[in-house]
Order: sequence, then structure tokens, then C-alpha cells
Amino acid sequence: MKRIQMLVAASLVLFLSAESRSEQSKMLKVVLVGDSTTIGNLPREVNPDGLFLEGMIEVLAEAEGLPPLEVVNTGKGGETAKRLLASGHYDKAIAGIPDVDYIFVRLGINDWFRCDDFQADFPVQMKAVLDRLRADHPDAQLILATICRFMPEDACEEVNALIAKIAVQEKLDLFDLYTPYNRFLRENGVNSLNVRQIELAKVPEKYHAWLKSYTQFRKGWGGREDAFVVKFDGIELDPVLGKVKGWYYDRHPNTAGYNLIANETVKYLAPILRERAKK
Repeated sequence: MKRIQMLVAASLVLFLSAESRSEQSKMLKVVLVGDSTTIGNLPREVNPDGLFLEGMIEVLAEAEGLPPLEVVNTGKGGETAKRLLASGHYDKAIAGIPDVDYIFVRLGINDWFRCDDFQADFPVQMKAVLDRLRADHPDAQLILATICRFMPEDACEEVNALIAKIAVQEKLDLFDLYTPYNRFLRENGVNSLNVRQIELAKVPEKYHAWLKSYTQFRKGWGGREDAFVVKFDGIELDPVLGKVKGWYYDRHPNTAGYNLIANETVKYLAPILRERAKK
């Protein structure tokens, strides 16, 4: 009888150990909700086989020995809190994602440009988004994120102060991306983390031939007409084209910028995931 009890106890220990290992190795699902600074259109266009933001988060998390992550990037260019729900993008791309563990919400840039009264409208529209996320993903942890540097610093700080206020009101954790992103720009140059995108017509004609491989046709955007556009993801052409007016105009992150965002995201998640693994 005693032998049977010992065997049962040993089996139970093995079972619980296996359950613990299974929980620790379970792939966790992270969803990114945001605008063009989340999805990263230009890096995808110029290097379709790249790793991109979601892939970098996954590999950096693995390098840190964290539980495996599946990161779903639902970002969309031009997104605002209001448009996210009204356009149908939320229902199509976000509402039905199963088994979500963490949701990062990073909105505010386009809202700042488009809201009639940003201070009054943005909190209401963000609350509508957060309410939908809570209803559709009740088991997920919602995390609000500050925006990366895009507009002048005072405008970014206005947006981020309101995001921080919303986080307090909604009792949500805040992921401060802006501080390390802006610190990197100050230490390495204000244009070190943004893409290069300019109409070919603005570039001296003597360079057009060798810029052909970097040139794409783009339908009108931001009030601009259709045009052939030079798109470049790095800084290698800066010594040649850096003095061309408009060369540094586009403030969207380049691959280096997205790698910084990915690294900061993993640094933020690491203590959360390690604490989760202890339970």
C-alpha cells in the first residue's frame, strides 16, 4: 500500500512538473494596435523579406530566454482611435484574434493632426477603443504606449501627457516608448531613426539614373499629387542627398527605428513574462 502511495505521489509530481513546463513554453500572443509607425510600410516595401517590428520582437524575446511569442501587427497607416472603429479595420483585423495575452495600443499621432479638439476628443475616442478591446479580449492585458518622436517635441509631449492621463483613468499600464526613442535621436542625430522619402522631381536630374532602383510610383498622399518617389530605408545616401530640400522630411521610423521599438518592447515585457512564468 505504501509503495502504491509513493508511486501515486511521484506520478503527481511528474504531472505537475510537466504542466509547469508546458505553461512556461506556451506561445504567448501579443497584438500591436497602431498607425503607420506600428506597421512600418516603407521598410516592408523596400525589403519585403525583412524581419519587421513583429519579427524582431519575437527573436529578441527568444534571445532573452523569454517564453515564445507570436506577435500580430495590426497597425495601419493613417489610423486614429476614431477611424480604427469606424472604418471596419478593428472588426476585420483585431476583434476576432483568438487567445490574446497582451495588447499594445499606440495611437495619437494622426489624432493630434485630425481631431477638432484633441484634448476633448481623443480621450473619448480612445475609451471607445479600449472598451471594445476589453469586451472582445477579456483575458488580455491592455498596455497603452506613448508615441515615438514624429512631430515637434512639444506636440509629442502634449500627446504623450494625454496618453499617460488616459492610462491612469483607465487603470492601465503605460509603456513609455517616447523617452528612449527621443534619447537615441538626441545622442545619434535627429534623422538617425527615420526613413528617406522624396519626390524624384525634387532631386537633381543628374542623380535620377542611379536612383532608379530606389524609385517607385506612389499615388497621391497627404494632399500631394501622384509622383515617382525615392524611398530609402537607411542613411547611406545622406552624404549625397542630405542637402536636397525635403530629404529628411518623412519622420516615419526606418528599420533602425523599428529595431529600437522592438528592443524597448521586449525590455518592457521581460519582467512581466518572467513573473508570469513563476506562477
